[in-house]
Amino acid sequence: MKIEDIENAALDCALFEDYYYNPDLQPAYIDGFTRGANWRIDSVWHEASEEPERNRIYLAQLGNSTLDTFYYSGNWERFSRGVNMQRWAYVEDLLPNKKEVV
Repeated sequence: MKIEDIENAALDCALFEDYYYNPDLQPAYIDGFTRGANWRIDSVWHEASEEPERNRIYLAQLGNSTLDTFYYSGNWERFSRGVNMQRWAYVEDLLPNKKEVV
């Protein structure tokens, strides 16, 4: 997903038509949506210095562009340095939330 995708989705969401809509606030709607989307994307990633829980699958960014999944990593400090880990996220946190929002 690119920032342009988030901005386009924000514009689509800001065009709703009901009694809550105020066209003067459209820039604020778009900004709020964009900030929320970016927060959600960034919030699932952990620093490489933070060790993931055992028995949970995680996706790790290795170097600048390589991604790989892991389950158990043994000695975390040595492992994370050895694979040049930049950050990681639990796979389940990257999947869409199927709960219906009311």
